[in-house]
Amino acid sequence: MSAVVDFLTQGAGMIVGFLVALVPLIILHELGHMLTAKAVGVWVREFGIGFPPRIVKLFRWQETDFTLNWLPLGGFAAMEGEAAMPAAAESTPEEQSPEQQAYEAEARKHSLYAQPPARRLPIFLSGPLMNILIAWVVAVAIYLPGLPVIDAMEVHVTGVAPNSPAELAGIQPGDVLVSIGGQPVETMDTVVNFTTEHLGVEIPLTVRRNGAEVEVRLTPRANPPEGEGAMGVALQGQVVAQHYEKIPFSQAVARGSGLFWESVKQLIRLPADLISGVLPWATARPIGIVNISRLSYETLQMSADAGTLLPILSLVMSVSLSLGIFNLLPVPALDGGYILFTLVEMISGKAMTPALQARLNYVALLLLLLIFAAVTVMDILYPVSLLTP
Repeated sequence: MSAVVDFLTQGAGMIVGFLVALVPLIILHELGHMLTAKAVGVWVREFGIGFPPRIVKLFRWQETDFTLNWLPLGGFAAMEGEAAMPAAAESTPEEQSPEQQAYEAEARKHSLYAQPPARRLPIFLSGPLMNILIAWVVAVAIYLPGLPVIDAMEVHVTGVAPNSPAELAGIQPGDVLVSIGGQPVETMDTVVNFTTEHLGVEIPLTVRRNGAEVEVRLTPRANPPEGEGAMGVALQGQVVAQHYEKIPFSQAVARGSGLFWESVKQLIRLPADLISGVLPWATARPIGIVNISRLSYETLQMSADAGTLLPILSLVMSVSLSLGIFNLLPVPALDGGYILFTLVEMISGKAMTPALQARLNYVALLLLLLIFAAVTVMDILYPVSLLTP
């Protein structure tokens, strides 16, 4: 019964993580497209929060209906003429009133592909750039309270490997390490350094469990199984007391910009680092919605436990930056594909036929769906967690 409850709790937590971390960033991505489209004269028929079927029309601004929809998987900005080919008219010109004919003629002038490529290009760029801008703003926001100075930290046991020294000693998930070898455990480095210096030697360990201190003894292994460590425990440091040293706003912007730029470089280098073996595939492979949702929920838990928004802000920055750069890839069906088509048109002076563009988008979408399915399976088989090693 408890296993079922744990499964349902984790599932609900992952849904919450998805709704908190991914959905708002997707909606803001689409907002970037919509605002830029309006700025260059393209009509946006509908801006949807979630995907149809529709729940309700919230309000109308200019020609745009803002709607709330049943499928909470992001959002969309439906532009006039977005399909790259004329839509079938609902009625013939003879059946339309003069007002309808005038409206349809005006709509055609404001359709996406009635605009020259120089006007369409910023529309396609604006979604990814919105995500990248959000990542930079969040990176700066991380430093606005000042520089965090940790006053006290607890080291929690989040996992115990089977048949490990920790399990044999009776250590349990949820224990808090109080002392090791008579030394107070102040950081995770305290544990790592002490066990490294005492491999094969029995050491005393004090843990706090349910408010009471428990004394155990164990012998760190010199040659543990891969991924388990000398004691066979997964540890997580939790800040229990900290303060912030105020810094000037200009310094917060500089530090945030530095963090943002380092994140950009790491993300761009990631494919090459994976191929070359600089980063192991197991720890740096691409992750999908399942693992992002899991990490988001765990981050919410960490923020609540620590009483700070920093873990959430760090996650939002990483996810938003990843969304922005991913959508800039020159792959049909992504924003980067439309950017590529538009640049080719600007250079050659000749637009790609709607039929060819549709076929390329269709093939690319199938490939993306296959990749998405493969990554999702990997997420399920090899879950990534902040609470396990």
